[in-house]
Amino acid sequence: MNLDKLIGQLSKDWEWLSFVTQYCAGKNIGKSFCQDFMWWALGAAALVVAILAWWILARLSKVYQNWKHRKMLAKVADAETMKEHMWSGYDSPEAVPSSEQRAAKSRKPEKP
Repeated sequence: MNLDKLIGQLSKDWEWLSFVTQYCAGKNIGKSFCQDFMWWALGAAALVVAILAWWILARLSKVYQNWKHRKMLAKVADAETMKEHMWSGYDSPEAVPSSEQRAAKSRKPEKP
């Protein structure tokens, strides 16, 4: 498809739409052609509003789900529970620095 023809057709469509809008915005609003145009315009506006409302509700639902998940995690790991299970330094039974692991390996006698 030729881009020039496409732009030309879109330009003609825009001119027709602006003419119909100006024609129906005046005293001709009661004519049947303008009534049809009005219903199509209202339908398009309703579609845009419905899509926008769906998008907003989807975003709110996502935020609500994230909030519920964080709230559930906060119940599982409250401050007191975290203090009971928090280790620092060498308090952890499995926390042995790599330098001490290498030293312990070098101290072990090798098996013949």
